Amino acid sequence: MRFVDSHLHLGGPDALQALALASSNDTLLLTCGIDQESSWEGVNLAILTRTARAFVGVHPSEVLKEPALDWLPGALERASGVGEIGLDPKYSPVGPGSTQVRAFREQLEAAEHAAKPIQVHSRNAEEDCMEALSSFGLKSVLFHWFQDEGRLRQVQDKGYFVSFGPSLVYSKKLQRMAADSARELVLTETDSPVAYVPLGGVSGPSLVPSVVFRLAELWEMTFEEARELVRQNAVRYLGSSEKG
Repeated sequence: MRFVDSHLHLGGPDALQALALASSNDTLLLTCGIDQESSWEGVNLAILTRTARAFVGVHPSEVLKEPALDWLPGALERASGVGEIGLDPKYSPVGPGSTQVRAFREQLEAAEHAAKPIQVHSRNAEEDCMEALSSFGLKSVLFHWFQDEGRLRQVQDKGYFVSFGPSLVYSKKLQRMAADSARELVLTETDSPVAYVPLGGVSGPSLVPSVVFRLAELWEMTFEEARELVRQNAVRYLGSSEKG
């Protein structure tokens, strides 16, 4: 791989086209589930091609709709990791004993048992996520689209990865965070199918090189140096021997 989209959601009629485009640009796609159906769809897509790796799990927005997680261990046997999981008070309470916390901890336990990486959604619940993570011995952790500037150092001091997406191109706050990040713990993502209005409403893994370009500027290195650094970070995050 030359590039990596560390967090997106493949699915529907456009999935095969996205895979073909990613393959032509030698981009590895880490597709995340948000529920049982989308998790299995990701697993099936990953079986078809070396271009994708599947992460399986239930998103905070879906845990009230899908409280049973008995399917997760079986899906995880065929997946590369657990995600997108986490906490978000926008959808339901995140206090002790809540459905969100129970589901998050159950999925962390599954990841620990399988010794596979995770992808965390932590919007407005960063401290709660950190507290839950501290109870487990996890292979590797990615805080996807992390925006809590004040806790960036705390997260990376734990050895957790953070990912930056196309909004890095225009967001001054994210540019400050990327510049201050431990470079060996940075990944790139697009969160596709999210579309970026300031970039003309475009979306998809084809935006990853633009993210790398902005990282190179912020880090005062060449595009190729930044690209290779992020690639190596992705290999360490996955804990696998990706080639190329």
